[in-house]
Amino acid sequence: MKMTLKRQSDIRWAWSIALVLVAQSVWAAPPSPLETVKHLSLESARAGRVDYYFAGPDQARAQAMARLVDHAALMYERQFDLKVPVSLAALGPDNWFSEFPGIPYAIPWVSISEGLLMLPSSLTQGVLIKGPDALADRRRVDFVALHEFGHLASKAYFRPAAPEPDVPVSWFDELLATFFAYAYVAQADPEWASAARAEWVREIEGFTPKVLSLDWRFMRTLPGPELSRTYGWYQIVLNHRAAEVYERHGIEWLTGLKSSLSWPDAADWTPEILLQQLDTAAPDLAAWARHFGSGGRADDTNKK
Repeated sequence: MKMTLKRQSDIRWAWSIALVLVAQSVWAAPPSPLETVKHLSLESARAGRVDYYFAGPDQARAQAMARLVDHAALMYERQFDLKVPVSLAALGPDNWFSEFPGIPYAIPWVSISEGLLMLPSSLTQGVLIKGPDALADRRRVDFVALHEFGHLASKAYFRPAAPEPDVPVSWFDELLATFFAYAYVAQADPEWASAARAEWVREIEGFTPKVLSLDWRFMRTLPGPELSRTYGWYQIVLNHRAAEVYERHGIEWLTGLKSSLSWPDAADWTPEILLQQLDTAAPDLAAWARHFGSGGRADDTNKK
């Protein structure tokens, strides 16, 4: 079929528009967290397995956090022959950013696809700085940093080939990350572990959220300050529960979960499917989750 000049012109015009739209979609794509960090013109160094990024005045703090994470990575490499690629950025209030709008300064987070921890460099500013002394503040920030590393370790241990970064049941995903963090602290510094457990009990007893549920969808409607307080409380509840599980079962608990749960199907888990599997793999955790999900108080957990 012979194509008219007008038809040829229409096709060229359509292709031009398509190319512009494609180019715009590429240009408009937000940079990844690692790309954003590299655009901040930070310095970089390496501690063991961990590359870290920092502004000049923050080097000592960045190095300390990198060494802490490296020690945790080494423990799991020795324990499970687990290699966890990890890097971190130590950021101050002036260059802090988050993928989660409205999150205040110093709430650490992780880019799982890049193995990048986003950590606060300040030990005097941020929502985690609440005393009673400098040691408590540093430990609190360091533990949350280890928790974010725990997300990477959990993904590498249970679901290394899965495209999804997280387990879809949020409370379980967060508990696993904290278990990896707490198991390291308990082995490396038992006094720190004991102090952390005591602080968590005080925090749990000092606040009662409006809703007691492991279905966190209710948080979507909470205003900012209440969301921050409520979500933080739930994280502390899971910290305490992970510590209780570790003290009862040890690090071998992870081995049992790995062999007992249907990890290839994890992307399709619902809370009900997970609890059914936990009834066999971790019955005490399943009992706690059902008790808490029915409105039971978090500080009743020692009874389960």
